[in-house]
Amino acid sequence: MAMTLRLDEAHDELLEALAARLGRSKTEVVQIALDDFAERADKSARTRAAFDRVRSRDADLLDRLAR
Repeated sequence: MAMTLRLDEAHDELLEALAARLGRSKTEVVQIALDDFAERADKSARTRAAFDRVRSRDADLLDRLAR
C-alpha cells in the first residue's frame, strides 16, 4: 500500500540528510524510524504493566518502606 508523506522543508531536509548518511532511501529511513518508535512504545507499555503489577502485588511492602 502506498502513502504520501507530507513534510515541512526542515523535516524533508533532515530526512534527506539521514538517508544520505545511512546510505538508504528516504522510504527506508522512515520505515526504520517507525519500527524503532513502535518497539520503544511496546517496551514502555510492557514496563508500565510490570510496574503496575509489582505496585499492586507489593503495595503493603512499598507502603512500609516509604515510612
